[in-house]
Amino acid sequence: MASTVNPTEEVLNKGFSYPRGKVIGGYSTVNALAYMRGHKADYELWAAQDPEYIIWNYYHCLEAFKAVENNARKNPDVEFEKYHGFNGLLYVQDPAVDEFDISKDVFKVVRKFGIPSNKDFNGAKQNGVGRYQFTMKDGKRFTLADGYLKDALKKVIVSPPKPFIEGHPHALVNDNVGKFVAVNVKSSTHMLNIIWDEKKKDENVAIGVKYSYNGKDYNCYIAPKGEVIICGGAINSPQILMLSGIGPKKNLEDNSIKVRKELPVGHKLRDHPFCIITATVSVPGSTTGSILNYSSFGVDFVSFYKGNIEGKIPNREEFNDERPDIQQYSGAVLFDKGILDEYPTDKKEFYSMLTALNLPSSVGNLELRSSDPFAHPKIFLNYYDKPEDLYRMMSSLKLSRKILEQPPLSTDWGVKVIGLDEVNDDKEWEKYIRKRTTSSAHPCGTVKMAPEFKGGCVNHRLQVYGTKNLRVVDASIFPTIPAGNLNAPTAMVAWRASKLIKEDYYKKV
Repeated sequence: MASTVNPTEEVLNKGFSYPRGKVIGGYSTVNALAYMRGHKADYELWAAQDPEYIIWNYYHCLEAFKAVENNARKNPDVEFEKYHGFNGLLYVQDPAVDEFDISKDVFKVVRKFGIPSNKDFNGAKQNGVGRYQFTMKDGKRFTLADGYLKDALKKVIVSPPKPFIEGHPHALVNDNVGKFVAVNVKSSTHMLNIIWDEKKKDENVAIGVKYSYNGKDYNCYIAPKGEVIICGGAINSPQILMLSGIGPKKNLEDNSIKVRKELPVGHKLRDHPFCIITATVSVPGSTTGSILNYSSFGVDFVSFYKGNIEGKIPNREEFNDERPDIQQYSGAVLFDKGILDEYPTDKKEFYSMLTALNLPSSVGNLELRSSDPFAHPKIFLNYYDKPEDLYRMMSSLKLSRKILEQPPLSTDWGVKVIGLDEVNDDKEWEKYIRKRTTSSAHPCGTVKMAPEFKGGCVNHRLQVYGTKNLRVVDASIFPTIPAGNLNAPTAMVAWRASKLIKEDYYKKV
């Protein structure tokens, strides 16, 4: 589901679509399949916020990553087994097919620049060049819904608490025996707001949610000792909270919403901006011949390294830095259509190198456009608000261009970069970057997990400050953005949250 991103002065795009995972399985159903956890240091930062946040250190997060994962790597060595799980419900595997021949030469060129090889970006070290593992099973996409939801939908509870209301669209098995499905999923619904216990106005006790289904509004109430758990993602979760009176006072009052608890909801939006360099390839069939049989999302190799903060091509020291901040994709399927529109060509073979800033310093925000739950929020990404982000992106793109200009790519394959003929100094690079930057669709941080006095919206147990029975479980709670794709970290947070929810429930009964 796309919403329009407002342009900011830092990015010259007039606005671009911002995809969301509003589908069964969330973004794991529509993402790029790459299984990346981020860096150990990411989670140590989460844990360092206050003593009770120790439950989010790398040791505890690794436990969750391994519990979720079912890795199918053949003959894993002892080092690999140390960092991976093999009995979880989320299937992960190596690419099912070989890379393109041209990509093999790209890999050789990259290695000549001094970037080390890496066979496991989720292991002891993240830096280097290698191939992703993907969330696939037998060469096909495997979503979190495949792993966790399908079997749950088959479970039946006998003689449960009373159903929601008579005739409710979520009333379950109607067989006069008191059987109900344990998990009920309804598509084509839209969350409107949280229902509060008006008898306890000062306590902000969540007792249910209001949602729209087939043009009608319904109330859904929690069971005794239950909770309302918001999992709308980094865009919808803050919107739901703000529509329910939890958020920045001014934005709520500007939209005639009663303020129940003032919190910086919608602030601290972080994302991985990316920019792509596309080249034509002269050899027929070099990149298109086997696309129909391709079993990933188009990336053959990926490199992780440290970008140069002065915008220069990284050196060997930066290639070997074990806290990389650049993720550079190389592939024969990905390309920038905007470049092709601007620089038409009769070539039919393309190769691209794409850079994502894994640790951006710039921070965005989102806010309500109106009190209408169906209105998309205003999204301000603020890419390159911090100059170091611009220069690190420039550093990587210069390297990409240099790689594609090397033999045998420029000779045997006839690789020629598109759209950079006039880009010869940093000023021109800046124009190119600002014009061609878009999103990796990795938003997070808008309902930040942190102490309240440090700008947090939820505590270390993901409970919303100033409320009762209300928790948020998705990428919006990330205190900082992980250095990698967000599917695996989101699954990790969900697994950790399930333990916290059960612990708190048993304390009540």
